[in-house]
Amino acid sequence: MVDYSDFTKAVADSSGLQEAAAKAGELFSQFPGFKLFTLTVTHPDGSHVVRLYSSAENSYGTSGTKPIEKEGGWYERVLVQHKPFLGYTIEDVKDYFPDHEKIAAMGLGATLNLPVVMLGEVIGTVNLLDADHAYTEADVERAFALSQALAPLFMRAREELMAFAVS
Repeated sequence: MVDYSDFTKAVADSSGLQEAAAKAGELFSQFPGFKLFTLTVTHPDGSHVVRLYSSAENSYGTSGTKPIEKEGGWYERVLVQHKPFLGYTIEDVKDYFPDHEKIAAMGLGATLNLPVVMLGEVIGTVNLLDADHAYTEADVERAFALSQALAPLFMRAREELMAFAVS
């Protein structure tokens, strides 16, 4: 079974962000599993997130951005309290995700959003989606702990994001 050191090694041994993200995806496919895996980096100004990686580039490409809605249960739980969000079915997430119909059409319902936190700030999220009821509370705790190993990846992504914005 995968552990924290597998994730730190995946990031440390990679030559770039996409390679590190792909390796993280391979590890998350072993636990807790997914049908869709994305990484989103939180813009330092807190206005939006940028999709850094997607296991389904055709449906959820890496050029995608989403504004951060600064109210509601998802925002409060993930970005303010720094806690994972678990949706067992599409019904649990439809109020938070405007693209819930697209998600449901892909056969997805269970959603696990794992905030990656550094120095008291959410710098990104690991997003795992699968069929209804694919994830349990026990999965959440372990996956959240593993996701924190990706902090260097998200920090590098933010640095590149800021460098691109300045140029």
